[in-house]
Amino acid sequence: MLSGLGTHGPHVSSLGLLAINALLFASVIWLLMRPNNSQKGWLWSLFLLAIIASGARILLSGLPNIMPVTILVIMVGSKYGLQRSIAFVILVTVSSNAVLGDGWWTLFQVLAWSSVAGVSTFFSVHDNDGTLNMKRLSFAAIWSVPLFSIIVSLSILDGTMSILEFGLYLFNGIPFDALHVIGNIFFAVWSGAWFERILILQTSSQQRIVREDQHVSIV
Repeated sequence: MLSGLGTHGPHVSSLGLLAINALLFASVIWLLMRPNNSQKGWLWSLFLLAIIASGARILLSGLPNIMPVTILVIMVGSKYGLQRSIAFVILVTVSSNAVLGDGWWTLFQVLAWSSVAGVSTFFSVHDNDGTLNMKRLSFAAIWSVPLFSIIVSLSILDGTMSILEFGLYLFNGIPFDALHVIGNIFFAVWSGAWFERILILQTSSQQRIVREDQHVSIV
């Protein structure tokens, strides 16, 4: 299933890719169908943001590491929790990689963005009342980059690379990480509020319906 070392790690056979994508697809179904009574009104908002993130990642592929995916992962993790955010990560990664290129690295991209989502569930970018905090989001735009970069870079390891060589590999990636930070801050500042409106779109509609139902009088 695995062969020579490529740019992003070992090459994977067609059968290997099929197995990886089947595993990820099954994980998405399980995560989306698994009950979570603490969350309501998330499904269509999550799908819409996944389409936006995948489309933007494809359209902006010519700009290295400039994409809204990481910011959206942070916001989804903070608002919807780890379960839904991992489903979001898999949807975005698999669908965009179908166009940009699929391989062994897909697993590590999923793991890296899922780790970012996991941290954002504990260090929320939303206030206690659920309002997006731009200072927290801007800070998350920075700390998420080294976490993502280190984990996704593990895909290059094949057992022959030394710790020093891996350190040099990470060092050479610093310019790309800097672009990632700049892109994250840009999307946080300019698009964060708009992304937030999509996150709460269905929830807000449901809350309005509930309030209206509570004020219906039967004469």
